[in-house]
Amino acid sequence: MLRHALPLLVAWTCGCAPALSTLQPAHVAPKGHVQAELGMDVSIPTGTLASVVDAGAVLADVAASRELSEGERRTLFEAGGALALNPPSVTPHLGIGYTALDAWEINLRYSVSALRLGTRYQLLKGDEHGVDLTAGVGFGYYVMGFPVGNLLDLVELTDFTRWQIDLPLQIGKAGTWYRVWSGPRLMLTSFGTELVMNLPAFTGYGGEREIASFSGTGLYLGGQAGVALGYKHVFFGFELTLAQLFSTGELAALGKPVAEIDLDSLIVYPTLGLMGEF
Repeated sequence: MLRHALPLLVAWTCGCAPALSTLQPAHVAPKGHVQAELGMDVSIPTGTLASVVDAGAVLADVAASRELSEGERRTLFEAGGALALNPPSVTPHLGIGYTALDAWEINLRYSVSALRLGTRYQLLKGDEHGVDLTAGVGFGYYVMGFPVGNLLDLVELTDFTRWQIDLPLQIGKAGTWYRVWSGPRLMLTSFGTELVMNLPAFTGYGGEREIASFSGTGLYLGGQAGVALGYKHVFFGFELTLAQLFSTGELAALGKPVAEIDLDSLIVYPTLGLMGEF
């Protein structure tokens, strides 16, 4: 059991899952002021994603004692693809937003290897309408490739690319000692990677090396809610996002399609962090 768990522990620490959190209240700061956040996300995939990764972890251990069949090798590739799309992971992030014009904010966020540039506009204000309401858009791109090259001891992920678009919409209220917010969560992502499988030798003439590619798109659709407590400028916040991932991917070898992979899963995504407004 411990041997099977080690590859998953590596995945947990790589922080390569998309950042589904916002950790932002439902209002923007006054003109000329900033909002900032520093937090930690935990991505917990369930369903198909979790099953595929578990199966890959078992086969990575089995490969040390015997040759793998073609079907088992494909399962290992599928597990590598699942880890590229949305692995179990812990993701730290840092973000800052500046209100350049009244009710209009531009923001920048860094989470492990990804940068996100976004904007928000406040449609409703609490002192006028009773609630705050903001809508926005964000564009993210992985600028440093995949954070960890080898996730299952045998399957190496190289040439990793990913971009994503998200549409934040939040409604909530704020006071001198609290913030509460909620809203739908919508994100579209496109990804691609090369998978290199290095199998141990059983003939005495060196190991085997197989190369495949995995690419596809994913749609995260769900909702989130958050609460933060503090005073005036600094708050400690908790946010929970639940999103259904609808994903289609293609596994290819030697430039030819091998299989279509369906990785639809529910993602549970809690977040803790500090929020500031100055």
